[in-house]
Amino acid sequence: EKMKAESAEHRAQRLALIEEVKAWAEANRVALDDDWKGFSRVLHQFGDRWRESGHIGEKMFAELQPLWKAAIDHAAEPLEALQKLSLEARHAMIDEAKALGAEAMLRIDAVKALQQRWQAEAHRVPMDRRHEQKLWDAFRKPIDEAFNRKTAEREKAQSALSERDRTVLDASRALQAANASGDAQAIRSAMSALEAALSGQALAQAAVAAAGPAEEITPAAQPENAPEAPAASETTDAPEVVVAESVPGEAAEAAPAVEPVKPVVVPKRVIAMRGDDRPGMKKEEPAPMGRGGKFGDRKDAGRPGGRDGGRDARGPGRMDERGGPRGGRSDRPAYGERSDAPRLGDAAFRAQRDALEQAQFALRKLAAQAHGEALTHLLAAWETRDAAQVPTVQELGSRVSPAVRGAWVKALSQPASGDAATALLRLEMAAELPTPAEQMSARRMYQLQLLTKRNDPVPAQTWTQDAATVLACAFDAAQVRRLQNVLKVLLKP
Repeated sequence: EKMKAESAEHRAQRLALIEEVKAWAEANRVALDDDWKGFSRVLHQFGDRWRESGHIGEKMFAELQPLWKAAIDHAAEPLEALQKLSLEARHAMIDEAKALGAEAMLRIDAVKALQQRWQAEAHRVPMDRRHEQKLWDAFRKPIDEAFNRKTAEREKAQSALSERDRTVLDASRALQAANASGDAQAIRSAMSALEAALSGQALAQAAVAAAGPAEEITPAAQPENAPEAPAASETTDAPEVVVAESVPGEAAEAAPAVEPVKPVVVPKRVIAMRGDDRPGMKKEEPAPMGRGGKFGDRKDAGRPGGRDGGRDARGPGRMDERGGPRGGRSDRPAYGERSDAPRLGDAAFRAQRDALEQAQFALRKLAAQAHGEALTHLLAAWETRDAAQVPTVQELGSRVSPAVRGAWVKALSQPASGDAATALLRLEMAAELPTPAEQMSARRMYQLQLLTKRNDPVPAQTWTQDAATVLACAFDAAQVRRLQNVLKVLLKP
């Protein structure tokens, strides 16, 4: 009896669900707010409820299943009709994608627009996931093939080196070899060769353009004795009277008959009149003269940019004329006159960039090594008091002139004498380096003394003389480190 009661209850639930589906189908022949995904979600929920409605016998299930099938199919008719239309639209978009992929020139804007249409259609109309994935794969295949073909063509074009790319690659390899050699002169020569290779194509184009024949078209010369065209309209009587009065008779007879007489317009005299209309005032009386003086005799006559200064008194800024200089860029070449070289290939561009970066790093490293070696030789010359070991001017750098080197050589040539404490303090102040802790009180005291000597040169101006003073003193191992630190900064170019 319990099983019969449960079966009857489950049958009643299923019948109620069928009636609910029928009522919902009649009320929802179209999706609410065009939400077909929500429409499909409700249908799936009805199916889940049908499967979870409990166990019934096979005979009863065979009786209720056709009723359920008819009700759910009737409810899904609007969605199935829309899916059919969407399927036709997607097949049309697949054909359009195949046509776009088969074109010689891939139109990116058309591909993007087509993909947006596909996404909008897929978002609007839901379909079975596996079926929708198959359609998407068929739509994406021709577009992916077109992009792969474009990528292959671009890589093929990049791999095909031009004559300029080969020249740049050879110069880059030569610069790499110079970098490995560690010779600064060879590195600079290789860098110059690479720069010449980079600009060689533009120079070649300029040479070809200059060597080409310049065709000049000369207009046909106009005959000197060509008569002028007759006047378009006859002159009126009034101008003829004016001409007769203004031109003498002999001159009129001497004029050639073929040349038409041009009327002379007599300018009307302008007289300034008073604007006073009070009784008894004469309007015909000319206006009195203003204040005396010539035109331009003003207080601001000599000022630049004044009323009489004209445009020539202005600065080099923007001029009133369109063709005038603006911002001091009058020497800038026009756009059509620029001789820019064509673009390098990817391999050549990367090779020359890496070679130049490594060359600059190698030059900086060699300069630092040379700077350190020169400083080491100078300290060794101070220790042994051998003026022959003093580095040359080129080795010491641009901060040391021949006169300064001569003073240092002279200081090392003489016997050691003097105290280097004050000179070392001045050198540390010039290099803006800290002083050892045991010398801090002496540095503060010396800085106070400098405040009372405002007219004396600052340490940054006399560091070469202070270095000569230190070299003239006896070698002290405790002071070598201080001198090395300050000269490392002061000799740095």
